[in-house]
Amino acid sequence: MSMCISAALSGVVDASHGFGESGDRASSGALGVHEALPRESSDNTFERMKKRKKRLTNSEHRELSMSAVLAAAEFLFVTQGYNGTTTEQIGQLADLTKGSVYFYYGNKEGVLLELLNRVRANVMEPYLQILQDQGLSPVERMTKYLERAGEVALDHPGSMLLPIVVSIEMAATESEAARRVKAGYNRIAREVRTVLEQGQASGMFRSDLSSSDMARLLISTGDGIMLECLRQNLRIDVHRLVRTLKAVVLTGLQIASEAPRDIEADDGPSVIDVLRGNLQDHA
Repeated sequence: MSMCISAALSGVVDASHGFGESGDRASSGALGVHEALPRESSDNTFERMKKRKKRLTNSEHRELSMSAVLAAAEFLFVTQGYNGTTTEQIGQLADLTKGSVYFYYGNKEGVLLELLNRVRANVMEPYLQILQDQGLSPVERMTKYLERAGEVALDHPGSMLLPIVVSIEMAATESEAARRVKAGYNRIAREVRTVLEQGQASGMFRSDLSSSDMARLLISTGDGIMLECLRQNLRIDVHRLVRTLKAVVLTGLQIASEAPRDIEADDGPSVIDVLRGNLQDHA
């Protein structure tokens, strides 16, 4: 499945709705990925953009330049991290000046927020449309949700990987991007949970497990698959992977139900709290 990135990737969330509006040439980003910037060649995305610019109107030139900035930024943010990327690198890869990046998007954060708008369009909106379709049964909605995840991973891998980058690099910040990404994940989790609860109520899905826990597991599974493809540079056939996901996930959800059982356990600490505690231990 071509869920990893081999060239320029295609490309936030408001507080309540999720992903919506409101260095060196080679380096290592938050995900530990080492990736040299793509070299220009006859089939390079940015090289093709340069050739097209020569025969465009001013308006078309502006649109193409803005798209080039986004494609370059997405590639760099995913492969070497947001913090490890400079506006100069973005402009260089897009065959533009650093000043052009500022002109079109204000600053590096402006580029990131515009990319997160693509995440909303490419990932969140299609997911919500499927999960909220009351004309489908809970099983049908979960099936289509998994199928759509495979399609998005194939067509827009950057839109699935970028929120992971933001989640890691900005985990302990109050940045606009972090707030929007968190809201987006929470929105999708709520909708998945609603579908699972409807399936539990109708007897289609097992009721011995928490719908919230199952929803988070489904979302984290998608993120994990994307990370493994990026980490190993895997090229897995999307249809085979989706078939496997549906077989494993849907079978697990539909195991014979039993009466719900409450688990007596205190809430555990957050990941950030544990990391802060480790810092204090060594202070």
